[in-house]
Amino acid sequence: MKMAYKYNKEVLRDKVYELLWDVGIKIENDELEHIVLKSGCKKGSNGRIRIPSKLIKEYVEYQKSKVNTDKENERLYSYYGVDWANHLIWNGKRKEALEKIKTELKVAAFDCGPTKYYDYRDNKIKSIDTDIFIEMMKFAQSTDEIGYISTWYRSDTPPKIERIDSLILGLQYTDKVDGVEAIYPEVIKYLLEISEIVTGGSVDSSYLAGSECITSPLILEKRSAADILERAKRGVKRYHIASMPTVGVASPVALADSIVLGASEILGGLVISNCVDSGSDLSGRMICNMIDMRSANTTCATPEVAVVNICIKDIFETFWGGNLWVETFMGASAKRPGLHAVYENLFGAYCRSFITGDVDKPYPLFGVLCEGGIGSPTQAMLDIEIRKSQFFLKNKISIDNDHMPWDDFKEIISKGGGFLDDKYTLDHFREKFSSNVFLTKGIGSDGWEDTEKNILDICNSLWRKNIREKYRKPYIAEDKQKALLDVLKKAKEELL
Repeated sequence: MKMAYKYNKEVLRDKVYELLWDVGIKIENDELEHIVLKSGCKKGSNGRIRIPSKLIKEYVEYQKSKVNTDKENERLYSYYGVDWANHLIWNGKRKEALEKIKTELKVAAFDCGPTKYYDYRDNKIKSIDTDIFIEMMKFAQSTDEIGYISTWYRSDTPPKIERIDSLILGLQYTDKVDGVEAIYPEVIKYLLEISEIVTGGSVDSSYLAGSECITSPLILEKRSAADILERAKRGVKRYHIASMPTVGVASPVALADSIVLGASEILGGLVISNCVDSGSDLSGRMICNMIDMRSANTTCATPEVAVVNICIKDIFETFWGGNLWVETFMGASAKRPGLHAVYENLFGAYCRSFITGDVDKPYPLFGVLCEGGIGSPTQAMLDIEIRKSQFFLKNKISIDNDHMPWDDFKEIISKGGGFLDDKYTLDHFREKFSSNVFLTKGIGSDGWEDTEKNILDICNSLWRKNIREKYRKPYIAEDKQKALLDVLKKAKEELL
C-alpha cells in the first residue's frame, strides 16, 4: 500500500510492544490462557497476559516466510469489499478475480449482513423476518451488478441455529450468498459440513467466515476465545482477528494512542492464535468508528477514522508481515437511504485516497446504513448507479478499426455531417454510459426534476422490477438439498 501520509511509525511500533508487555491482554478463557502461558507468555499482577517480544518475533518470521499478497489483496478489498474478497481469496479465486476487475461490473451488497431492514414504502426500519430475507436473496439473484450478498440476520428464527438456517435458506434462492460468521462456536462444525456438501470438498470451510473480535481495551472475550479453540479443534487453520473500537469511548481521542491500541489488539490476537495453532492462515482487520460528542451517535465518516485504520494497516505492512485488511469504513451512519449515505461513502473513499495517495479508489459500499446494521435495497440501487458511472471511466482511448472507424468518419464530414443516424453510432451508442437513475429529467410527484425523493423513488422501483422480471431460482441437486436439510435437522436437535 502506498502512503502519502507522514508519521513516525517506528515510535508507534515500539509503543505497541511496550503496551503488550507492560499491560497485556485479558483472556476470558482458562483453557486458552493456559495454552499461551505454556507458550511463553506471562501473567501480570493485573491478571492480564503479557506477550513477550520473542513470541511477536516468531509470529512475524512466520508471516514473512509466506508469499506476500498484500498488494493483490488490497485491489480485491477496494473493488469487491472485504467480505467478498475474503471469500475469493480463501477459496483460491484471487487470480481469476483480479483479471475480472477491469472487465466486469460486480459489487458486494450489504457488507457482512444487516440486522434491520429499511422499508422505503412505509418509511420504517423493520426487523428482518423470513419474507424480507427471501426477497433480499431474490433481489441479489436478479440484479446483474451484484456478485455477492451477505446472509441477513433473521429475527424470527432461534438465535442458536439462525446462521445455519439462514445460510441453507439463502442457498435455495441465490447462488451469490457467501460464508457466514458462526456467532456461537458450536455452529462452526455445521458450517464446515455445509461447505463440504455445497462444494463437494473434504475439510472445507468455504461457508465459514467471520472473525475473532478483540474488545477494547485489549480484551479477548469469551466468545472469541472459544471460537479460536473450536477452529483449532476442527482443523480450520484460519484465524481473522479484528479490532472495532469507538474513538473517544473505547479508545482515546488522541490518534497516536488509538493507533497503538488498535494495532496492539490485532497483533496480540494474532500472536495468541499462532500459539494455539501454528502454521495457520493468520490475518487481521481494523474497523474503528468515532463518537459525535454533539449527539453521542457513532459515525465512520470522519478523517480521524480513516487515519487510524490506514496507519495501522501501514504499520503491519512495514513491520509485521502485512495481512491486515482495512476497508473504507464499516458503513454510512445515515439511518435512511439517500444523499447523506452517498456523501459519507464518497467522503470515505476520498479520505482513503488522500492518505494512501492512490487515486483509483472506487465507491465503496452498497445498500448498508447505520454502520452496516440496516440494509436498504433502495440505497443499494443508488450506490450501484454511482459505481456504474465510475466503471465506464477508462484510462485510455483505443485506436483501432473497431474504435476509430476512420473512413466512415471522413466520409460523413465530406457530406457535411450526420453522425447521429450513422450505422456505427446506432450499433455502438448503447455501449456508452447512461444512467437509469440520474439525468432522467422526469417530473416527480412534487413537480420538481431530479430531487432526492424522485431519485429514491426510481431506485425503489428498479430493484422491485429486477425481481419481477429477472429472478430465476438457482438449481440445487436433490442429494445436496437433502443433505443440507439433514444438517439443519441435526443442528436443531443439538442446539435447541
